Amino acid sequence: MCFFWTRKPYWALSTGISLLLLGSQAVYSQQLPEGDSDRRGFQIGVDVDQVFLSVNARSKYGGFVEGLSKDEFRVFEGGAEQQIVNFYSQGVPVQVVLLIDVSGSTRRAQSEIRKAAMGFATSLESEDQISVVTFSDDPRLILNWTNDVQRVTSALHSIYAKGATVLHDALYVVFDDLLRDVRGKKAVIILTDGIDTGSLVGQTEVMQLAVRSETMVYVVSKLEEYWAGAIAARAQLQAQSRLIPEVFKDSFILEARRFLERLAQRTGGKILRAQDFATLGDVYRQVAEELKNQYYISYTSSNIIKDGRWREIEVRTQRREVEVNTRPGYYAPLVSGQIEQ
Repeated sequence: MCFFWTRKPYWALSTGISLLLLGSQAVYSQQLPEGDSDRRGFQIGVDVDQVFLSVNARSKYGGFVEGLSKDEFRVFEGGAEQQIVNFYSQGVPVQVVLLIDVSGSTRRAQSEIRKAAMGFATSLESEDQISVVTFSDDPRLILNWTNDVQRVTSALHSIYAKGATVLHDALYVVFDDLLRDVRGKKAVIILTDGIDTGSLVGQTEVMQLAVRSETMVYVVSKLEEYWAGAIAARAQLQAQSRLIPEVFKDSFILEARRFLERLAQRTGGKILRAQDFATLGDVYRQVAEELKNQYYISYTSSNIIKDGRWREIEVRTQRREVEVNTRPGYYAPLVSGQIEQ
């Protein structure tokens, strides 16, 4: 069964999905199986004041670094060191939204897209969950949370490409509805050429929702391919003395690229350019490997002021040969009725 988010003013885009998902478990409290001393008793969402961080640790010489202990990490918020409350060095269950561009410009790549996404689904652990959302003229939920690979495969085979691209609208409803009540480790993997041609939602609204959702965003970008096509289209239109549409102009494309880069950086994710890999399957494998090899850390902020302001985060390790990174910060909680600064 598929659900559509209808085209409405941006403030109303997300109002329908909650009712449509009744009967499906959108809120997923993650309990890890017993038997793993590092994971036993892991529970998401017990303390709403905790700040959770997915941390990548890589050697300066390449590769993920395993086996680091809690005492080897230090967490700082606004320059002040924080006390780590929870620390997990094994794979923590993750909920992943596959957000797939099915606009007309991706028609030729659909077979490769399906194959890569199915490969990603099979690489996940049994505790992980996947949801699939497509977007062209409208965002479309084609599969709600599941760990059934066969259901993922069937959903991906139902995809067909046509229409415009409403990337911002799709991101808005994913963060505002699908992920709103999901606790724990979350990621969105976007496959897109990065060009929005018809959204009602702006970049600012999307960025704020993305950061507040505490979801890592990985962008599998085909923007360079689009740009090459835009240059060719401009030359043809100029030869015919015709006007150049805004979506073909370098300034428009550059702004789209900057937005995707900011989105990935601010959420602790990454930009992966499709042309840098042999296949899309290789791109998805890299994301899957990173999600499996992250440390999961939480702390309760020593700053108890609930003013809604941005707070910077830094994670360090005592090992000089290890480089760590996580999301750069978060918005503090806001007291009900208080005006955000």
